[in-house]
Amino acid sequence: MKPNRRTHTIAGFTLVELMVTLAIATIVMTTAVPSFSTMIQNNSLATQTNSLVTDINLARSEAIKRGVRVILCRSADPNAATPVCGGGANTWTTGWLVFASGDTNSTYTAGTDTLIRISKPSGSSITIKTNSTSNNNLEYNSNGTTNEGGGTALFAVCDDRDEEYGRQIQVDPRGRPRLITGTTATPLTNCTSPSAM
Repeated sequence: MKPNRRTHTIAGFTLVELMVTLAIATIVMTTAVPSFSTMIQNNSLATQTNSLVTDINLARSEAIKRGVRVILCRSADPNAATPVCGGGANTWTTGWLVFASGDTNSTYTAGTDTLIRISKPSGSSITIKTNSTSNNNLEYNSNGTTNEGGGTALFAVCDDRDEEYGRQIQVDPRGRPRLITGTTATPLTNCTSPSAM
């Protein structure tokens, strides 16, 4: 009687199989990483746009609720102990304030006005500009309309890519914000040429 012999096989990768697997992984990674980076940038733009739209809607609803003017103004340092309105030429990149006005002027005064919200862009590559060079505020009347003199207030939210990736918020005289995105046919010129605002 012959002894029962078991054959053992060792499973593993050959060098060719390993090289093919690494080549496929490299192709997938070089394709996926730029797409993932673009997705992160798009999400950051969308988040910042939504934050600004939320504050615009807050200003409008608070004006109606309180029966007073509520102002959204840009601020060079919204996190200061006593924040004030103002900042660089028609850019809202440093942040903004939402406050209920207790007087006739359009600037925030701690003793007179009621501060409702302080906001600041979340990403360092985000740029927010407006079309208003003379008036750095978006002011809401007690009936929810704006003080834009019949015009439309525009806010462009962009990053360091082309303007076609940016988003624009349009606030008509009735006070309702509306979102549009840039295209090659209708670029958001507010993103690239602040002097034209």
